[in-house]
Amino acid sequence: MMHPNSSISDYLEQHFSNFEQALKDEIINEGDLVEFPADELLMDIGQEVEVIPLIVSGSVKVFREDEEDNEVFLYYLEPSEACAITLICSEVGGTSKIKAIPAEDTKAIVMPIEKMDIWMKKYNSWYLFVMTSYQYRFDELLKFVDSVTFRRMDDRLLDYLRKTAIANNSPIIKETQQSIAQELHSSREVVGRLLKKLEQKKVIAFSRNQIELLDFQP
Repeated sequence: MMHPNSSISDYLEQHFSNFEQALKDEIINEGDLVEFPADELLMDIGQEVEVIPLIVSGSVKVFREDEEDNEVFLYYLEPSEACAITLICSEVGGTSKIKAIPAEDTKAIVMPIEKMDIWMKKYNSWYLFVMTSYQYRFDELLKFVDSVTFRRMDDRLLDYLRKTAIANNSPIIKETQQSIAQELHSSREVVGRLLKKLEQKKVIAFSRNQIELLDFQP
């Protein structure tokens, strides 16, 4: 395990080893290693995108939000990843279309926004990283649309619990029924009823603010 005082260089070697050395050198010179506490807003909808974050530890929840502040969970960002939606916004000089909140204490290497276009033209490894991020998140969003449109709520709930457990690398999910309902755009009553069914099937064990996924496999 990497020492908590690891440098940007160490994190690049661990999570972005396929970057050209010249690109790594630029990231070391231009980037900052920033810590984001759990549950503290990292990016908000409408916020100007000023930096490109590369996640190196922890995890970040990404949401969409409507005009009435209803949130829908989209996906997790984990080490070795960057937010494709943020990359797109930065490329066109726009504002954020998502809300991002660390699910746990998280570290990221952040670089100035103006480097995005320069590196796309200059470094093949950066170009491939950005394109792969686009493709991966596009596939994730298609799965999200399919789940909302075609899948039953009990399937969506179980999928959410498994993704959260994997992101946290723990079978213990410390979420309230209300927060899960908000993220799945459902009601607390529906989520509570489905959790009881999952417990009866011995898929989970849950108490008021904690759920244990019994079939968890990291």
